[in-house]
Amino acid sequence: MTTFSVCPGFLFRNDDLIRDGNDGIGFIIAQSGEPTATHPGREVRLAAGDATMMLAGATGGVGSREGYALFDMLIPPAEWEARGARPGDGLMQRLWGKSEAMQLLRRYIGSVEKGFTASVHDCSIMRRHIVDLAVLAATTRCSIGESSASAVVATRLAAALDYIASHFTDPELSLAKVAQSLSISPRYLQRLLESSGTSFTAHVTELRLKHAFTLLTAKDLIDVRICDIAMRAGFSDISHFNRLFRSRFGDTPKGVRAHARVDGTKDRIL
Repeated sequence: MTTFSVCPGFLFRNDDLIRDGNDGIGFIIAQSGEPTATHPGREVRLAAGDATMMLAGATGGVGSREGYALFDMLIPPAEWEARGARPGDGLMQRLWGKSEAMQLLRRYIGSVEKGFTASVHDCSIMRRHIVDLAVLAATTRCSIGESSASAVVATRLAAALDYIASHFTDPELSLAKVAQSLSISPRYLQRLLESSGTSFTAHVTELRLKHAFTLLTAKDLIDVRICDIAMRAGFSDISHFNRLFRSRFGDTPKGVRAHARVDGTKDRIL
């Protein structure tokens, strides 16, 4: 799996290169720009987000006179067949970037790059998920919905964690709001989070408490009122914040700040 950022130009496999005997299926996603993919007698223009499939064993190429970026993955035919798919049906077809399956695939790839793939650190599992989603993108024409397939679950969970990480300081953040942003039900989202060993409330609270600790011990915020720090971290009830903070760190916000004034360390956060 490779992501290319390319200036104007073309990537290709000619008669000399295809002698390597590789018979895989190249699954190519246009990350940006509008590259054109070519195979003998076929040409497909891709918009950003679109994908297509090409035979590694045939001459062809992809490129543009403008700058562009690609995600490229080579999938052996046996992996398609193991999933009950026929890759030949999707060769040199434009796979619409706004389809549900394509959006899930691109979201998962983005989550891998950001490190939001839940607790999945095994590269073989991540690759399997990406191949599963690529096959879905190439073959599925109906709604995926709230599927229990591991690749779909991993993608939606990573997207939920990503959204929460970007919005946890919003006091109005709720399970329903996150679910709505992902076009899934709150009940399904709660199941996703529970599958990772946490709940919405516990995860958001932990993020807010850690952020509050960081703010309390920041040298340039040492004179900011504790109630204002709590609000910046997403807490609207100061008494509730104080109780949670002491339970999590074994000291009050005031005590942690006093400690930071003395030695400037943040070593008690974890």
